[in-house]
Amino acid sequence: MIDFVKQLSAAALICSAGAAACENLPGSEWEPVRMNGETFAPAAEIFLRFEQDGRYVGNGGCNSFRGAFVTNGDALLLSPAATTRMMCEETVSRQEFEFLQLLMSARGFRRDGPVLVLNDATGTPVLDLRQRDAD
Repeated sequence: MIDFVKQLSAAALICSAGAAACENLPGSEWEPVRMNGETFAPAAEIFLRFEQDGRYVGNGGCNSFRGAFVTNGDALLLSPAATTRMMCEETVSRQEFEFLQLLMSARGFRRDGPVLVLNDATGTPVLDLRQRDAD
């Protein structure tokens, strides 16, 4: 955990030095459409929102979650998600678990208008999301 805090702090310093690159995600809200390359049909509403203050919040279909994030160019680092612990139907719980695991594996992103692709450390796309709050 200490290493993650160091990474987050370092990325925040870099981000503040190049603020234009860091403004790509704050204030946007997304829903998953593909997970691990497979079309995703959620059993319940799932969303992710990047707040202006460097926090992310969302709902995995049953439980809400939150954490902190930083970007540096196309690099993305999210803190481990704090989640509520409600009981859910098994299908929803499985989807929520997979979604959160993939979200935590994200280390980079590519945004093309209303489409956001999150990549893991190897550059492999793990989540494709569609912007919910796009005009």
